[in-house]
Amino acid sequence: MLKSALYRLEKLIGEVLKNFRTTTDPDNFKRLPDQVKSVQTLSAEIKEKWVHELFSSAKEHVITRYVQYHQAGITQLSNQISRIIPVGGAHSKNATGPDPFEQILSELEQLLNFLRHQCYHYFDLDYKITIHSCRRQCAQIDEFRKELLSYSGKEIAIPLVEVIGISVQEMTDDAVQSGISYRQTEQTLNLLRMVQQLMYTIHGITTNRLAQALYRQNLNTKWFLNWYREHILLQFNKISGKREQTIFISQQIKMFTGMFVDPEKAFEPELPSADLVLLPWLYEKSGNQDKTIRAINKSNIPIQLPLNLSVPQFALFIRIFSKAGCFPDTNVSKITRFFTQYFTTKKQIHISRESFRKAFYSLDQATAAIVRDYLQKMINYLNKTYFP
Repeated sequence: MLKSALYRLEKLIGEVLKNFRTTTDPDNFKRLPDQVKSVQTLSAEIKEKWVHELFSSAKEHVITRYVQYHQAGITQLSNQISRIIPVGGAHSKNATGPDPFEQILSELEQLLNFLRHQCYHYFDLDYKITIHSCRRQCAQIDEFRKELLSYSGKEIAIPLVEVIGISVQEMTDDAVQSGISYRQTEQTLNLLRMVQQLMYTIHGITTNRLAQALYRQNLNTKWFLNWYREHILLQFNKISGKREQTIFISQQIKMFTGMFVDPEKAFEPELPSADLVLLPWLYEKSGNQDKTIRAINKSNIPIQLPLNLSVPQFALFIRIFSKAGCFPDTNVSKITRFFTQYFTTKKQIHISRESFRKAFYSLDQATAAIVRDYLQKMINYLNKTYFP
């Protein structure tokens, strides 16, 4: 059996955290440089041990379990530090030089990178990156987003650029709350680099070409797909004559069916792929009921239930459910994702996760008064029906 190489590292990180939690003595920071050196020395030893173990005669499934065990363990150690250290470090005001906590986090990140690149066959790309890495990656993604939103050219429709920005911002907001996997991070950065290249370096780029590239890359957010439907409808409505309109839809179906969309690259993995949303809609526009039904069944698109509530009222109801202990999972991001996916409100056919999240935490007394009236009606119904 391959033995864990983390025991000494866990003990050392535990000592660092214990000293930080239990004392505010400035001298406590003086110990940190020596502890940083100990972490660096130990990290080098761990890498050597990994190389030795990975080239042993152990079976594939044993090595896979061994690598992913260390991946999870180092991630947890890094997150323990990130959760108690403020963003920007906890360095003493009088200290100079690099922040020791940042150095430790960087060393742990290097261990994970070593596993990822040297043991890529066994590394779990769907495991979430560390909080430390998430902050840095989200900052890099946000830089790309801001650069895209500064676009002032005439070749690309600005609403499409804004849709990309909203999609990315929702993803990073969600990542800060719930984390993001290595695969999602890499796919997001690759998509943004592709968009940047198309917008700024490719001659002859148009709105249609960029939209098709995003479709192939499986940008399956509701913002992009709703924009694409409206974009197609705008062209459709400009065509006079039913026969010409039918030909246009047929051409669109032919074009989309000819483009491969990799389901593994879905920008939002929990949602259907872009082709499984747009094609059923196009078949429906064409009037081909058989293909529409088959495409909808294949796509497994969730049915949305309309509510006679506003977004703030709906969010407050869900907050009450959450605070009352109705949900075993208290992760607000998961709760938000579910209810925005399966419900619509009076004025919002597509509820923004960000607007729902803001309303969830809002302290709006006017909204609370309306919700209280609904709750009172519910109590009156219960008393009348079950406790006459």
